[in-house]
Formats: sequence, C-alpha cells, structure tokens
Amino acid sequence: MAKTDEVEKVARFQAALTQLTERIAEDRYVLAVVLVGSLSPETIWHRESLGLWIIEADGVSRRLPSDGADERVFRILVENGINIHAEVIPRSRFKKMVEGASRTAFSCSFFAKREVVYSKDPSIDSWFKQADTVATKDRERELLTFSTWTIHAHRHARKRLDVKGDLELAAQEIVGAAHSVAHTEIIRQGKVWEEDVIYRAIEGNPELFQTIYLDVLAKRKNRRVLSAALDAIDGYLDTHYKSHLKPLLDYLKKQNRVVPLSEMSDHFAFSQVHPWHLESACEWLERKGLLEKVSAPFKLTKRSLERVEEPAYLFNV
Repeated sequence: MAKTDEVEKVARFQAALTQLTERIAEDRYVLAVVLVGSLSPETIWHRESLGLWIIEADGVSRRLPSDGADERVFRILVENGINIHAEVIPRSRFKKMVEGASRTAFSCSFFAKREVVYSKDPSIDSWFKQADTVATKDRERELLTFSTWTIHAHRHARKRLDVKGDLELAAQEIVGAAHSVAHTEIIRQGKVWEEDVIYRAIEGNPELFQTIYLDVLAKRKNRRVLSAALDAIDGYLDTHYKSHLKPLLDYLKKQNRVVPLSEMSDHFAFSQVHPWHLESACEWLERKGLLEKVSAPFKLTKRSLERVEEPAYLFNV
C-alpha cells in the first residue's frame, strides 16, 4: 500500500471512529468506548474493520436470539462505510474483567493496544489504566496460556504422525503449535506487537522457526521434517517449562497434595487456560517425571450417589 493510500485509509478509519463516538455519546446508557487495536499506518493496512469495547450501564443490555446463552454480546455496526466489530460490556462485567474474575479478561487482547476514546465514568478510566498496565506486564499468566496451547497442539500432532500416519493433519497441528510458540516468544520480550507475530518471532529466533514453521510449510510433507519439528518444539518446552509453566508448577507445589484436574481447572478458570489444555500440560509434565498421576473420585451431578474418577496430579520433585 502506497504512503498516500495509507494516510487516506487511516483518515477514513479515524473519521468513522470519531463519528460513531459522537453518536454513541448521545446515549446516556453508554459509559465508555475503548478502541481495541491502534490506527497507526503500520497496522492499518490489513484492517477492514474497527474493534471496540462499548461499556454500558448495568441492566440495559438488549439481547437478541442470536446471542444465545453466551454472556458476551457482540454487535457489528457500520459508520461511513466501515464495519465496526463491537463487544457490548455491562459496567459490572467490565469491572470483573479488570479484576481477572471473568474469562473475558484483558489477556484476550494481549496483542492489541487499547485506548479509551470516550468516557463519562471516572471509575472506568481508573480501572482501565490499572488493568491495561497489568495486561501488558503480567507475562507469567500469558506464558502459561500459550504454553499450554503449544503442548496441546504438540500432543495431537504427535498422535496424528505416530499413530495415524496422517502427515497433512500432523503438519496443520505443528503449524498451530508454531504460532503458539511465536506468541510465547513475543510475550517473553514483554511487548505488545499488533502485526503478525510469527514474522517477529522468526526475526528473534530464526533457527527454531526454520525447523518448526518454515520447513513444515515449504518442504514436501514427510515424516523426517515433521518429526524434526516436533522434536524441536519438545526441546523448546524442555528448555523453558520452569518459567513458562511457573503458575501451574507453583500452584501444585503450594498445594503439596494430590490435586484433581477439576479443582486445578477451577483455580485457573479466569486466566484463559482451558481444562483440556491443562490436562495436556499435566500429561506432558507427568511424562517428564515432574508430576505423578493418580485418580480421584468425581461426582457427575450434585445428587450422584455413585462416583466416577478423574485424573489428579501430585508434584513429584
């Protein structure tokens, strides 16, 4: 995109944002608008829409049948021909996001800059400043999130390759793991990077990403290339697991007992770490001899008389 085109596109997006904000400001129930993602010339070239959080007063949400039971409400608006993807957030839930008590946390937008472009609630301004600072600095939580994604993808890629012999789907899983590793590498630098993180990560660690990403994409699919990629990812996890899985390891050390997976999942419920990713991480740690795996009784319903069993783990070092 030529420089003049970039400038014109930024101006159109900025004008649309300004017009929508002025329109929204007339609504007494709208308390604040947050722009998710910057409008800089470096990032605007690939954007076709604006991303916003619209924070509204409690008890005024207009829900549609298409929203289903999901607590998150998304709306696609348009201003001056530009589509605007907005999440409408009640004030009380925004406060939970700030406090880390909602799975829709600021960490969902770790790789997007955020800016309050309109507010008539001083508390929201204060909360936002507090949460935005934490979101860009709380690397431990983000490293855990993306590392569990990496382990989960690696686990399934290995099964695809070794058990099914499916080279194509194994390659897809490996590419997914490589993207998670790329996010991890950027988080390790403590930076917010809005552009495609894989390219930034390649610049920082070209040898690793040659093996786990570029070779997998460019070379004809064969077991040797895919095995080398999986071995490299496993080696990366071996090197960094103490820091990347630190919140999980610290939790299990502190408990100093057998911890059922459901209890562990509850503990990490609002940090974007999914139960099936925790399971994969614990299985990986168990294979490395760092955890001991046992079973624990589990009630399927509140009134269950018979109990089934679930995996449970004990720190082993």
